[in-house]
Amino acid sequence: MAWDDSATPKVARQVLVDRLLAGYLPSDSHGISLVDHTVVGNVLYTVLEHPHGYTFIRQHLMQAPQHGDPTRWDYHIRDEGTADIPIQCPEKLLAQSTAPGKLAAQWRADTRAARDDQAARKRKIKKLKRSERLAAIDGSEVIFLRAFTASVFIGRAPDDAEDDEYEYLWEDIDLQASPLPED
Repeated sequence: MAWDDSATPKVARQVLVDRLLAGYLPSDSHGISLVDHTVVGNVLYTVLEHPHGYTFIRQHLMQAPQHGDPTRWDYHIRDEGTADIPIQCPEKLLAQSTAPGKLAAQWRADTRAARDDQAARKRKIKKLKRSERLAAIDGSEVIFLRAFTASVFIGRAPDDAEDDEYEYLWEDIDLQASPLPED
């Protein structure tokens, strides 16, 4: 699927959000009505009520063009029954969805599981202490020095000098196997 251009010369993200939400006025939405919404990063999540009485989650994936006018936002729409959609939808909205179908139910379960996994990962990272050895996915080891950002930490290889510091990606670390036991 291609990104759908907003067809407006200069649309800032909030203006695009407002315009997308206005599209769910009863006269414009073919009987679909807006129940709730929130924006997470560049995704507008909406809970919509279908004329047949169930509610479902629709995602508007918003993106500023990589090259060109940075105020011109594009969007792409996906419903919760669509495979491979972002799984950061807030629980408040997930709880409101009554969409039928296996894909929609699986997406809601996967979203909740991903949120639980991310929370467990954050708890484990907070408990790490300086100089603990971490297991990298490639089988190597990294000495943890300190957290840096949500996706990067500062560490060094076991053979590096004590004052060497490098950035490592959390995604390259097997936190289930870390920290490694002391020798």
